[in-house]
Amino acid sequence: MAYSLLLFDYDGTLCDSRQAIRYSLQQFFQTYNLPAPPEADVQRTIELGLSAPVTLQVLQPTATPEQITEWVPLYRGIYAEQGEPLVQPFPGAYEVVAQAAAQGLMPVVISNKGSRVLEASLARFELLPFFSLLIGDGSFPDKQLALKPSPMIFQQIIQPHFPAVPLEEILMIGDTEADLLFARNCGIDACWASYGMGDAEACRALEPRYELGALADLATVLQSKSVV
Repeated sequence: MAYSLLLFDYDGTLCDSRQAIRYSLQQFFQTYNLPAPPEADVQRTIELGLSAPVTLQVLQPTATPEQITEWVPLYRGIYAEQGEPLVQPFPGAYEVVAQAAAQGLMPVVISNKGSRVLEASLARFELLPFFSLLIGDGSFPDKQLALKPSPMIFQQIIQPHFPAVPLEEILMIGDTEADLLFARNCGIDACWASYGMGDAEACRALEPRYELGALADLATVLQSKSVV
């Protein structure tokens, strides 16, 4: 049975935001006179695909919950103004998403990134109109939703939004452990974007059904599934 619902991660899957994240974190720590964390720790938070609150907590382990709550909008402000312009779509992003939508598939973005900058970035790359649903941190402020890898967003948002789509027709495309664990927790197939930010050994250990060397390769995956 062919896939009909495609769940795309954003950072490291559709768009290359590594430089943007590193730069924004550096600027945030400098601006607010916070100790710069080791580069290995920064790299690991990027590989894991952590949300901004968790990233800041990991990189500033002595911070209180109140400080993290205060810092998140400050960091996101720096990212939106200074970091986001450094983001670039991966080659083939527009073609893959546009073709999927033209074929009647339903692309969705599900990201741990803040919803405002997520929407603005996709609009800048002219990708926004192709998505049937956009889910970021804060997209549903009336709901207390755990982010990936928790299946809560899938159960409370995605499935009610697409009630007629069976699990076997849903594919999660992502580059980090959080994405692959999310797919496993939801009971859906996973496609690992090996060109992204995730740790290769850790991601392969989760045994995703497909592996992409480039985003453009997704068209081949979808075509092969449709003729099985």
